[in-house]
Amino acid sequence: MATRPLSAAPLLARRLLQILVALVAVLILVLAAISLLPDTVWKRWIAGYISHKTGREVAIEGPVHVRIMSLAPSISIDGFRLQNAVWASAKPMVQIKHFEATVGLGSLLRFHPVFSSVRIVAPDVDLERDAQNRANWDFTSPGASKPASPTPSAPLRLPPIHELDLADGRLTANDAIRKLRFHGQISIAERARAERALNVRGSGSLNGKPFELHITGGPLFLVNQGKPYGFDTALTAADIKLDAHTEIEHAFDLGALESRFHLRGGDLADMYYLTGLALPDTPAYDVTGTVHRNQMKFSIDDFKGRLGGSDIRGKLSIDTDHPRPLLQANLTSELLNLADLAAPLGTQASPETKSGTLAPPQSAKVNPRSKRGQRASAAVSTVDLQSKESGYLLPDADLQLSRVRAMDADVNFDAASIKTAKLPMKQVRFHLLLKDGRLKLEPLEFTLPQGEFAGDVSIDAHQAVPVTDLDMRLTNVDLAQFRSMGSDSADAPLSGQLVGRIRLQGRGASVHKAAADANGELTFVVPHGEIRSAFAELAGIDVAKGLGLLLTQKDQKTQIRCGTASFHAENGDLKANTLLFDTTHVLVTGKGHINLKDEAINIELRGKPKQLRLVRIRAPIDLHGTLAHPEIGLKPGPLAAQAGVAVALGTLLTPVAALLAFVDRGLAKNADCAAVIAQASAQNHTFIESSTSSAHGTER
Repeated sequence: MATRPLSAAPLLARRLLQILVALVAVLILVLAAISLLPDTVWKRWIAGYISHKTGREVAIEGPVHVRIMSLAPSISIDGFRLQNAVWASAKPMVQIKHFEATVGLGSLLRFHPVFSSVRIVAPDVDLERDAQNRANWDFTSPGASKPASPTPSAPLRLPPIHELDLADGRLTANDAIRKLRFHGQISIAERARAERALNVRGSGSLNGKPFELHITGGPLFLVNQGKPYGFDTALTAADIKLDAHTEIEHAFDLGALESRFHLRGGDLADMYYLTGLALPDTPAYDVTGTVHRNQMKFSIDDFKGRLGGSDIRGKLSIDTDHPRPLLQANLTSELLNLADLAAPLGTQASPETKSGTLAPPQSAKVNPRSKRGQRASAAVSTVDLQSKESGYLLPDADLQLSRVRAMDADVNFDAASIKTAKLPMKQVRFHLLLKDGRLKLEPLEFTLPQGEFAGDVSIDAHQAVPVTDLDMRLTNVDLAQFRSMGSDSADAPLSGQLVGRIRLQGRGASVHKAAADANGELTFVVPHGEIRSAFAELAGIDVAKGLGLLLTQKDQKTQIRCGTASFHAENGDLKANTLLFDTTHVLVTGKGHINLKDEAINIELRGKPKQLRLVRIRAPIDLHGTLAHPEIGLKPGPLAAQAGVAVALGTLLTPVAALLAFVDRGLAKNADCAAVIAQASAQNHTFIESSTSSAHGTER
C-alpha cells in the first residue's frame, strides 16, 4: 500500500522539537555553568576586558556580584577605576564608588536589553584634551596625536532604562582646543510614578563662570520605544540662558528628535563653548526656533529673534556628518542697526560687558600704560563703529583661527533696511563661504539711496597668519545724500557722483592688523558736481580762509570740474599720490599720508586761485589727528606762495588717466575729468608762470 505524502510530517515535527529541547537544555547548562563562576573570576574578566578595549589599566577594588540564573539578571561592582591617558593628569579618568544594574531576562535573550533599573553612586569623570588635540576619551590609539578634524561619531543610542538613579556625580573637563574648563556636580533621580519623575540636576563652573542645568521629564518606566519621550531643559552658563522642550521620536534613540528652544545671552560666539560651532561675535541676542535632528543633520526652519537692535529670521542647518561641521543658513533682517555689525567685524565689547560671558580671560598683549596700549585695549562699540577715547577706528579683535578652521559655512544674509545715525543706507547683502579655513564674502554689498559700495573680501585663515584680500567699488554714489552732520541745514555741502575703488592685501589676524600691513591702491573720483555754502559747515572751519575763496561772497555754489584722491598703500602707509579738487574759481591740491599702524592722519590741502587777486595768500588746510578722531584746521607758520595753476595741473594730472581707468575704464573718456586733463596739457605750455610772483599783495 502506498505511503501518504504527509505521513512523515509528525515525525519531522517531533525531531525538531527534540532538537530545540536539547538546545534549550544546553543553554540552561551553559547559563548554570556561568552562574556558578565565582565572583572573583567575573572581577578579573570584567577588568581585563575593559582594559583590553581601552588600552588603559583598570582596577576594581571592591566586590563584584553577577547573577545570571534569574528572571532579572543583575550585576554590581564596587570601587571601579579606569586609569587616565599617560599624557593627562595623574587622577583616574573614571572612578565609580558603586554600580548596579538589573536587566529583563527576556530582553537579554532577544539581544535587545532593557534595564529595569540602573544605580550609580559617586561617579567621578575627568575629561581632557590638550593642544595637540589628544583626547583622553579617545581609545582608538592611546597616546597618539589626533587629526584636527576627527571623523564624527554616530548619534547616541541608549538601551532603555526604566529606573535611573545617579548620586553625587562629579565631572571635570579641560579642553585646550576650545579653551574650556568645567567643574561640576550632577545627580539623576526618578520618583516612581510622579508626573515629572525624571529629575536631572547639574551645577558647577564653566570657564570660571556659574553653570546650572536642570532637566525634568516623565517616568522612564512608562517609556515605550515606539512613542516619543519628552523632557524640559533649563540651562544657565554665565549670561547664556536656554529653555527647551525636547521630544525624542523613539525613546533612548537620540538620532531623531525635535526641540523648541528660547536662547538669550550677551554674545552668540560664546555658544562655541557649548556646541563647538564657530558663530560670529554679536551684540546681546534673544532668539527662538525649533531644532529638528535627523541622524547627523540638525535644521531650524523657524529661527527668529533679535541681535542687539536688529531683528533676524530665517533657516539654518548644521550637517555634522563631515570632519568639519557644515553650517548653511539663509537669514534676513527687516531693520538692521548698523551698530550691530561692529561685533562681527571684530570690535571688542567693553570689559564690563564681556566679563559676564563665557570667554576665558585673555592675557594682555600690550602695555596698558603706554599710549599705544591704551589704544589697543580701549573699547570700540559706539553706534558709528568708532572707538572710545584713544581707541582704534578699525576693529582689532583677533580672528579665532582654531574656530574658523574647525567648521565650514555657506550663509546668505539680506537686510531690507538699515538704521544708522549718520550714513544714509538702504540695504546690506552678503554671501559668506567658509571652507577649509578660507573665508569669502562674495559679494558684499551696501546699497545707499543713490549708489552702491560693493565688492569681494577673502580671508585665508588656513595660513599661520591670515591674509586678507579686499576689492571694493563705489558706484554712482550721489554726494547730495550726505547732509551736514549735526546741522539743521537742508543744503548738502556737495553734490555730484562719487566713484571709487579700494584694492588692498594685508596680513594680520584682525581688521586693524591686516590694514597695518596693507599694500595696494585706493582711488576716489568726483567727475563733476557742485560745492555749496554748507561746505564750510561740513569742514568745521571757514575753508574760504584756507583754500583761496572756494566760494566768493556773491556765489552760493561753484562747479566741481574734477576731484580725485588716490593713495598708494605700502606696509600700512597710505601715501597720497594725487589729491586734486578742481573748481571754477580754485584748484585745491594736497599731499601727505595716513599711517594705518597707528591710524595717524597727516594731510595738507592748498588752494590756488585761478585768477590774479590782490589778496593775502591763504594758509593751507591741515588734516591731522587719527581716523577715530580726525581734526581739521588752518596750518600755522609762514604762508606759501601760489604756484601757477597750469604747472600744478600739469604735474598732478599726469597719472590721473591711469587712476580713472583703475576705477572705471570708461571714466576717462566720458567724465569731466577728461576735459580737465586735456585743458591742463594745453595750459601747461602757455600759462605765464610769473603769476607766482605777481600774486603777492595785501588782503582786501
